[in-house]
Amino acid sequence: MPEGGGDAIVVGSGPNGLAAAIALAKAGRSVRLVEGAEQLGGGCRSEELTLAGYVHDTCSTVHALALASPFLSGLPLASHGLELAHPQAPLAHPLDDGSAVILERSVERTAAGLGTDGTAYRRLFEPLLASADALFSELLGPLRPPHHPLTLARFGLSALLSARSLARSRFEGERAQALLAGCSAHSMLSLRAPASAAFGLVLALSAHRVGWPVARGGSQR
Repeated sequence: MPEGGGDAIVVGSGPNGLAAAIALAKAGRSVRLVEGAEQLGGGCRSEELTLAGYVHDTCSTVHALALASPFLSGLPLASHGLELAHPQAPLAHPLDDGSAVILERSVERTAAGLGTDGTAYRRLFEPLLASADALFSELLGPLRPPHHPLTLARFGLSALLSARSLARSRFEGERAQALLAGCSAHSMLSLRAPASAAFGLVLALSAHRVGWPVARGGSQR
């Protein structure tokens, strides 16, 4: 361990480590950040792997919760050169028949592509969208007694289900079920696991509320 560590030593310079170091520094603590790799950033890593000047993100590329996070969205990253770019649609989920279901920024446009499940999709996500900022402050902030307990309770009625149960109870068709399952799969849980639906709901809600940006020039920036 390096000598003269200061008030805090943070090991690892990925997004979580950097966030911890920044929070401590903003609180007036002296911080030493220790990284074993040659570059900072953890999974936010970009390299020229093929053609000169052609940058590849080698781990994290779509930052689905960056703008939803109360902490990250509050950092003056643009003043340090970060420019975010938004795709026209945050996500396309391919289906076995060769078509794809599109997660749009708009709940209405997304619902329009879900056939007979469009109304059910709007019924699920429009109330969540109306309380999105409160939900993000609860779910993506530090652990604490809830500031919006009723909002969390309403969210929990759906979020505590498995992704499979929620998709089958809400939707009749493959397109809407696949869209929710695809988002929920980012949890790395079985889609039959309790609360796996929470991940799908939060990711889809983030797409509707703030989008899923990429960093222009690569995530390393």
